[in-house]
Amino acid sequence: MKTHCSFLIGFLLIVSILSPAADRKTYPVDIPATGVKTITFDVKEGEFVLHGNPDATTVGMHVSIDRTWIFRLGEEGILKRLIKVSGEGTDHVTIATDIPRSISNWGRAEYPIDFDVVVPEGAVLQIRDTSGIIRIADMKAPVDIHDGSGSLSVIGVQGDLTIAKESGDIAVERVTGMTKINSQSGQMKLRNLAQLDIEHSDGNLDMTDIGTAHVRNNSGNLKITTGTGPLDIDDESGEIYIADVKGDIKIRDTSGQIRVLRSGAVTINDTDGDITVQQAPSVAVLQKESGQVKVSQISGEVNVPAGIELKRR
Repeated sequence: MKTHCSFLIGFLLIVSILSPAADRKTYPVDIPATGVKTITFDVKEGEFVLHGNPDATTVGMHVSIDRTWIFRLGEEGILKRLIKVSGEGTDHVTIATDIPRSISNWGRAEYPIDFDVVVPEGAVLQIRDTSGIIRIADMKAPVDIHDGSGSLSVIGVQGDLTIAKESGDIAVERVTGMTKINSQSGQMKLRNLAQLDIEHSDGNLDMTDIGTAHVRNNSGNLKITTGTGPLDIDDESGEIYIADVKGDIKIRDTSGQIRVLRSGAVTINDTDGDITVQQAPSVAVLQKESGQVKVSQISGEVNVPAGIELKRR
């Protein structure tokens, strides 16, 4: 029994030593936020987690730093050397990290700093980040995010949401204002958005419960299930699947199959790939070079270009 207990204690000790939490030290930071209307974060490498709180009167942060860098830099005054705060006592507070770039880290920040932040939920939020995970939740004001790489998650914004992102997956849920996204690469999962404008994307898009939407996508499959619409879609390549959207749908597509089930009036300009539409008031295929058009349960007119095969069920 003693041998077993000794082995277990030793094992747990090793795990604690090797775990990421044991390799980092966390410092609390509180910045007064009474009267603050806008909060800007200009941070670099590391994980950034933030949520709004109705009772918060400060920008409350827990800042986590790798113990290796604490040892190298020296702990005394480390936060003041690495984090710069400006605008205290005004309506716009800025928190920025001051970390040198490293050739060994491909020109990015030499070492990561992780943030776990609580802010007043009614403050306008601006985030500038180079890489790492970002998670934002429960804000009752506009949120503006410019991000380099890493995954991004935003849940619960009562206001407009703007995202400009170079690479990495995006997940957004429950936004009452306009959601505007410009993403150079990465997958997107979008849920319960009142209005959506995807200015640019390159990757698979999965959307549910979407209001008015304009989507411009270079490549990747596009899936939209349930929504009020209308939808306006510009797509270069990849399959398009749309189901249970009450509003009218306009699609401009270059290649890939298109399937629309249970929607408003459907208008399509297409080059290549089959088109299937079921349960819609009307279908108008204005332009098409190749592929079939298959329709069923269309209550009104169906129009396709001359030379394109039309199949009715």
